[in-house]
Amino acid sequence: MKEDLRKMSTRLGADLFGVASPDALNEAPLGHRPTNILPSVKSIIVLGMKMLDAQTDVLPTNGDYFGVSPRQKMVKGHSTFISQELDRAGYALARLLEKQGFKAYHQMASTGGTDERYLTGLLSLKHIAVQAGLGVLGHNSLLITPQYGPRIRLSAVLTDAELQPDALLDKNFCEDCENSCISLCPVVALEKPSHDAPYKINKFACAQYLNTRPTCSVCLKVCHVGNQRIR
Repeated sequence: MKEDLRKMSTRLGADLFGVASPDALNEAPLGHRPTNILPSVKSIIVLGMKMLDAQTDVLPTNGDYFGVSPRQKMVKGHSTFISQELDRAGYALARLLEKQGFKAYHQMASTGGTDERYLTGLLSLKHIAVQAGLGVLGHNSLLITPQYGPRIRLSAVLTDAELQPDALLDKNFCEDCENSCISLCPVVALEKPSHDAPYKINKFACAQYLNTRPTCSVCLKVCHVGNQRIR
């Protein structure tokens, strides 16, 4: 069944497919664990879809100047479009599972059910994606994949179908990096983390800045990782 779902996700446009065990996410905050959403969950399918490189490269990284807002609006629109495509793919997989007699909950890409008081999503797609072996968390606080770096959008399907989890990715992409994501952050929301943490971010400063413009994503653009990017 897993390979059938993988092939279907590829036909629907997904670039990445992985499966995580819900047991690996039992340390998430109460209310944000997979078992809080679907008590009978046995597997979590994660889908990823790549952002176009030329579209992402339009983002400005050197402050406010003429043309910033239109560029940010284009990238924001691109990101929204990909999220909608991912939601179609995730829904199709969830419906297939339902037709086969399994429960399936779709964590959408276009809305994360964020609690605005704490800036916490109902489920953390990037943490689930790590457990599905799709990538690791970087100093920019984003999921970094070997193929595309952080230039992806994510969606997930929780199901009580039993699927074999994928192996974790053992890689530190930020180890020998110049950390442009930290130095170029316009609100200094990112800092170099301690050794026991993948990243350190003031998410409230980041969110407040985002509330004043269409998008930012400087930390996404300047990340050098991605062996299948078009440079």
